Formats: sequence, structure tokens, C-alpha cells
Amino acid sequence: MSFLNLEFLAGFTVFFYLYWFSAWNEFSKRLLIICASALFYFYFSGAFLFHFLFITSLNFLIARYFLSKPYGLKLGVGLNLANLFLFKYFYLFLALIGGIFGISELTLKPSANLLIARLLGLSDFDIILPATISYYTFQFISMQVDLSRKNAGTDLKFFDVLSYVFLFPVMIAGPILRFENALNGFHSASIDRKKMIDGLFLICKGVLKKSFLSDGLASIIYPVFSDPVQYSGSAILFTTYFFGLHLFLDFSGLTDMARGLGKLLGLELPENFKAPFFMNSFGDFWRRWHLTFSFWIRDYIYIPLGGSKAGRFRTYFNLVITFALGGLWHGANFNYAFWGIINGLFLVGERVFEENGWKLIPSVFPGPILKYLIVIHISMISWILFFTPNIQSAWSAVYRVLSFQPGRDLMYAETGIYAGLFTLLFHFEQEFPERFEFLQKWKPAVLPFLALFILLGLVYMSGRNMDFFYGKF
Repeated sequence: MSFLNLEFLAGFTVFFYLYWFSAWNEFSKRLLIICASALFYFYFSGAFLFHFLFITSLNFLIARYFLSKPYGLKLGVGLNLANLFLFKYFYLFLALIGGIFGISELTLKPSANLLIARLLGLSDFDIILPATISYYTFQFISMQVDLSRKNAGTDLKFFDVLSYVFLFPVMIAGPILRFENALNGFHSASIDRKKMIDGLFLICKGVLKKSFLSDGLASIIYPVFSDPVQYSGSAILFTTYFFGLHLFLDFSGLTDMARGLGKLLGLELPENFKAPFFMNSFGDFWRRWHLTFSFWIRDYIYIPLGGSKAGRFRTYFNLVITFALGGLWHGANFNYAFWGIINGLFLVGERVFEENGWKLIPSVFPGPILKYLIVIHISMISWILFFTPNIQSAWSAVYRVLSFQPGRDLMYAETGIYAGLFTLLFHFEQEFPERFEFLQKWKPAVLPFLALFILLGLVYMSGRNMDFFYGKF
């Protein structure tokens, strides 16, 4: 089930009524959310609902009874990493072993499954990725670490842990929540006219971004993804631009819908984007893009490694390792790890120049514009690693861009231009919210027409909406 399904909208309408008019206290409201979230997850992963409940129970038991012991935190973090490794990285590990020792059967999933089935005496073997495992793993690890730091595990309640991870607005792809913030949100949940209007506007805005803009871009960029060597270098370059727009509109649209649903439940969920294409450096980009993820890898990988307090070269090493692991989190593919390493090296290079006072580009006009163009082009081109199957294919695509290779042209590029104009508007709204305050008074009058337009669009596109890009991570 997806936020874009008419069935979900109908179900949420019923749920909203029960939540605010039948549930009589915080406990009953949270119980309703847990039950609705379990049903929502069941539509995604079926039997993995019981696996999710099992992992949730183990996390509670470790946090409640073992976190105060010297090995408790290692046990909690180890459990979640082992669970993630088994379901997400097992085949990547086998491929690595197969490559090192020359065992060709291990390098591909189908042949590896056949080999393991034979060794175990089974008729079949396969490991299937449970939905949202990367996101709930992050939340469980942060919960274990935060409770350990505050010595708060002994007061933990299972109902609180269930409420924390069984929250359907964030179950597809975040935002990634912190345990204490989530509980405080439940305690202070309330609704009023403004929250309802803001929530509905966020949902409409998210659907507009995802269904009307992002999915429209997909129709022109995915044919290039499927066979980039057939396209010219300029076509691939424009595809990387449009892929960046596609990624932003898809993921920020999902975040808007999640935050809008949260507001209708009386919850304030964190923002995940802050006009990312208005960045002025690589570091600034990561202070604007997928914020809850950036803050997570900073707080639970970079700082525990020593952050910037362990010397200059150790800081550089920490940055690269942090982003390599962050890249690998996106998928069990060496492309993602390499993408993370590249971003880590960008940040290291930027830090080296800042620390030594070096300047290749002047600070006066047109220096900032030139710097922006360099940063955004490098960032966009690095995303080629997201849609190519291996490093060789990625390098081939980059080579075609840099050498201006001839080939097929990109079709319907005007769709990307329209999406870019809307993206620019969304960025101005985020970057300069005070300049859009005058629109607040028009929201109540515009909302019914906007909602009707969105609803008719969903009816028209029923069954044709693509999955959320970040939902697969």
C-alpha cells in the first residue's frame, strides 16, 4: 500500500475519524496508530510483519534488561547490524568472497542460491529484503545509543518502542526519527484548524511533486538508464540533471506527505530537505539534503569515530568512512559505496582548501557562480552511480559525457524544464519562507480546489503511480 493509493486515502479518512473522535486518551490513540501501521506494513511485506515484531521485541529486551551492562550497547547495535547484513548485504558479501577466491557461483544471486540450496539439502533458497529494514534499523540503533547515553533503558516500556517504529507516516522512507523526540510528540499531540489546513496542503504538495512531476520525469530518464551507451554525452548529462530533479521531487514529495499525515495526527515530524539545490558547497549540500539521514550518520558514525577531534588526517579518514557507509546504506551494490567515497573525498578536499586558506576561485563575482556550477555538476554527475548497474557502466556513461560522444538525443526534454521551474519555486518557498507569508491567508479558500484537482489526478493515474525511489532503500 502507498500514500498514493485511493484505498489508502479512504482508509486514512476512516482512521482520522476514529483517532480524533473515538480514541479517548493518548494510549488509545497510540494503540490505533500501532494497529493501523501494522496493517500498513503487512501490505508491503506480508509475513515480514512478524519478523519486524520479533526484531522490535528483541530490541526492547536488550534495551530494557541488558543496556546497563558493559556489553549491552554492543549487543543492541550488533543485533540490528546483523539483521540488516543478513537481509540486505548477504549476497554482496558472497559476491566479494567469490571475486576474491575465484568462486564464480557466488558472484550472482541465482547461482549463489542454487549452491546454498545444494549445500543445505533444500529444494530452493532465497533471501528477500523486508520493506523499510534500512530505516527501522537506523531508528533502533539510535534508540539503543541514546538510551545508553542517558542510562534510561531500565524505565523502557514495550508500548513506547512499538509506538516509535510502528508509525505509518514514516514507515516507507522516513524521515528518520529519534526515540525521545517521537515520544515527546505523542505526549503533546494536538489538532487545530491551522494544523489541519497545513497538513492537507503538505499532502497535496507532496502528491503534486511525486505523481505529477517526478513520475513525469521518470518517463524520459528511465529509457536512458536502461541503455546509456546508446545516447549522446549531452543526453546523458541532461539525464543526470533531470535525475537530480526526479530524486528531489520524489523524496521531498514523500516527506511532505509524511509530514502532512503527521500534522493530521497532531505530530510534528522533522523536515528532510532545505532547498538543497541552493547550496554553495559540498558541505552545505549535506546540510540541506536528506537531513535526518545526514544528522544520523554524523551523530552515530562520524562522531563515534572521533569526528574532527582526533587530528587532521583522522578527520579526513572519518569523513570518507562515514560517507562510504552512508553510500552503502542506500543499497547492496559497490556503486553506492563508491558514490559515498566520492562524496567523502569531495568534503575532504573542501576542508583541506578551507584549512589552508587556498582559493582556486575568487570570492568576488563571478567566482561564487562558477563555484556553484562546479559543485552542482560534480554532484549531479556522481549520481550516475545510482542508476548504472556497476562501476564499469558508470565510468562508460561519465566518459560519454566528458568526451561529448554522439548518440541518440534525449526525448521530451521540455518535461524536465517544466519540472525544473516548479523545483525552483519550491526552493524559493523553503529558502525564503517569510516572503510567502502572504499566501497563508489564501490557504483555506484554495485548499478545496487544490484537493479536488489532486484527487481527480490520482483517480486518473490510479494504478500507474511509480514506487517511491527511496522506498527501496
